[in-house]
Amino acid sequence: MISAAGVAPLRLALAVVAAVVPVGCGADLERSAMSADAIDGLPIWEGHALEVFDDNIEPAAVGFSLEGPSPRSDRFLRERAQTADVVARVRVSTVTVDMVGERSTYHLGVQVIDPPLATPRVPDRAFELHIRPTSRAFGIAKAVDARLRGLTFIAFIRRFAGEAGELEFHWHLSPDTAEVTAAVKEAVVLGELSAP
Repeated sequence: MISAAGVAPLRLALAVVAAVVPVGCGADLERSAMSADAIDGLPIWEGHALEVFDDNIEPAAVGFSLEGPSPRSDRFLRERAQTADVVARVRVSTVTVDMVGERSTYHLGVQVIDPPLATPRVPDRAFELHIRPTSRAFGIAKAVDARLRGLTFIAFIRRFAGEAGELEFHWHLSPDTAEVTAAVKEAVVLGELSAP
């Protein structure tokens, strides 16, 4: 049995718990709703999307091939330019590597260089691109490593819904050349003209 002297502190403790618990639960529910809203309606990175946004760096973009194919011969360039959330010149600002056992994952921090080549669909100006051992760009990242820092590319970045319900970015990096820029701008204009 609680004494009369113990009732006031108990009431105070219950009032604090009653005031705090709904706020905490509400904030968690709000965060869950926000993350669900962030991926609602986004495609899953599978099938054809794996080819278009292939997490790859074209060899010519890092100087491995001086005579790369014409950008207009890239069968996915137009689709990338028209469906990416961000189409822009980017500069690699950071290169970090995580090691788990014998497996390494590269993380490229990239910054958008203004102006973008197409109207962005997301407000972000900086992205972290992941290059896992299974990524097509892994061989290039391993060969070039920290020398990626400071390089510029034409980037195509798109949001996807991850398997666990999280937001994922997948991408493709092309050479930062006038020829690629012209092909991208042409693809963007064609997309705008054919839009309903």
